[in-house]
Amino acid sequence: MSDPQSSEPAADEPKPAKSPARSGSPAKSAARSGNPAKAAQDSTAKVSRTPVKPKRIGNRWAAPAMLVSAVIGLIWIVVFYTAGEQMPYMKELGNWNLVVGMGFIVAAFGFSMKWE
Repeated sequence: MSDPQSSEPAADEPKPAKSPARSGSPAKSAARSGNPAKAAQDSTAKVSRTPVKPKRIGNRWAAPAMLVSAVIGLIWIVVFYTAGEQMPYMKELGNWNLVVGMGFIVAAFGFSMKWE
């Protein structure tokens, strides 16, 4: 028997079990919180030890296509201004060469929308 004045239990008496309210488990605390959404979230969030392959993001071809298209448009406009009168196909197009060059540049902006 234990001494009535002593606050510690005697060696032969069993110690009281830990209450679940004091355990450090977040799943138990979520279940006690009364929030069913939090309890459902914690009960479904299990730790997975198997590696997960990451999703591929973006298109690998978008950045090179964007750069090539912008450079072609810029070169087209520069060549038209510098040597457009000596080139037969540019001479026939006249000022429509600006539309062709700007079309390549606009296409580069379109490719930039695909690049993530």
